[in-house]
Amino acid sequence: MGSEASSPAARYRKELLKLSWRLVLTVQEQAKSAQESNEASRHSALRDDGKSEISRQDTNLMPATVIVRPFHEDFMTQFFKYCPDLKTKFPSDTTLVSKMIQSFISNAIESRDVGKLGRNFARRHRKYSLKDEHFEGFASALVDTIQTRIGKFGTIELIKIWRSVTEDIVKSMQKEYNKMMR
Repeated sequence: MGSEASSPAARYRKELLKLSWRLVLTVQEQAKSAQESNEASRHSALRDDGKSEISRQDTNLMPATVIVRPFHEDFMTQFFKYCPDLKTKFPSDTTLVSKMIQSFISNAIESRDVGKLGRNFARRHRKYSLKDEHFEGFASALVDTIQTRIGKFGTIELIKIWRSVTEDIVKSMQKEYNKMMR
């Protein structure tokens, strides 16, 4: 976003990115809250002996629950479709993965210096022997996951903005990574 960051168009794009990212996180938080609420009401419908108060015939009348997984889990599912060879290299601590992805996206939205993001990425990922298709897979998986999460709010223009920003950042990451690997 660099030198054009002060233009009205750049500010507009940045605000759309921020708002849509907040929407993604809000969907996740609401889903988590709904799941916890459903769990609580399911437990409250149990008798002392652990059997349900709800008769078998009533269970068909209950609304189906939509389960929204945490963002990083959906991202990893998408990413491994593009880059299955990296599955064994990914951290097993999903809390760490979640923090890394959220931090990356927040920094990507706010950053005026994508070179710095790229250098930080390159330093941390040097040991993985990444290929060009891994970078492409990362960008595609990130945009696919965001698009799925924001649903009907994901207008063509908004997804184009996400793709553009993600591609710029990933190109910077790839450039810095390739420099470091020489």
